[in-house]
Amino acid sequence: MRAMNKKQIIASAPTRIDFVGGWTDVQPFCNDDAGLVINAAFGVRARVVVRETANAVEHADKFVEAACKRFGLENVQVELRSDAPIGSGLGGSGAVGVALVGALAAYAEKNLPRREIAELAHRIELEDLGILGGKQDQYAAAFGGFLVLTFLGDAVEIEQIELDEERVKELHARSVVVFTGQARVSGNIHAHVQDAFKHGNVETFNALATIRRVAREFRVALQTGSLNALGELLNENWDAQRRLHPSTTNERVEEFFRAAKHAGALGGKALGAGGGGCLYFLAREGETISLQNALCDAGGQILDARFDLAGLQIES
Repeated sequence: MRAMNKKQIIASAPTRIDFVGGWTDVQPFCNDDAGLVINAAFGVRARVVVRETANAVEHADKFVEAACKRFGLENVQVELRSDAPIGSGLGGSGAVGVALVGALAAYAEKNLPRREIAELAHRIELEDLGILGGKQDQYAAAFGGFLVLTFLGDAVEIEQIELDEERVKELHARSVVVFTGQARVSGNIHAHVQDAFKHGNVETFNALATIRRVAREFRVALQTGSLNALGELLNENWDAQRRLHPSTTNERVEEFFRAAKHAGALGGKALGAGGGGCLYFLAREGETISLQNALCDAGGQILDARFDLAGLQIES
């Protein structure tokens, strides 16, 4: 007699490039003044496989354990894989969380909308694992594409930016993502910045105000302006990001920015919380290759992936 095929669900979700506005999606920064983030899903993906087992499974991974408990699932084996380097600043844990929640929901035959999947993945990180951070990673992973995300308290408004094919192609051709080789723990940086905010640090308040203003201007420029204009806005966002707390940058990161500036970068910023991980640069037209070569010479690893328009994908 043939053995019965065991139930299996496969899910994957993209990471993200947070162009501008990062930090304003994090509480308490968005409790009184609305946060605004412009990001794009990135084709460096996280993948999850959920399989049925005969007996209950004890999961070594805390994220998997917490997520399975949320769905009341015991007899499942879960495999996680992420193409993102550890501590990359690409929102890798958010992508893993969305893929995991999406896979478990499908396994449990719960038809959760993408918004609910993003919210639950964030709650597991924050409430079950105690990891500080905003929600933009989970929303990018769930929805894909280019997003305008507005945050006020717990509420999130989503607008997908529809860019024509040529615009996306040109932006991809001039975008460079480099991994510095220096992993960082975003929760520690978040704790430092939150502490400065709670103690009324004027520089932190001013930096957040600048980041919000830049996000508003970037949104317009991305849709209707010259791509060259985005470079200066990226630089303004990065300058403000560095003013949030000294831990958002370091000498290794600054070395990459110096190399990029002399090799054709119009602008750039650290992705995620900063402090290492990946950096994003926008090259002058025709200078992408020279920029990539300079960053490799500085010891970086170029992550060659396209913008991801699909978001969360689930198959059984």
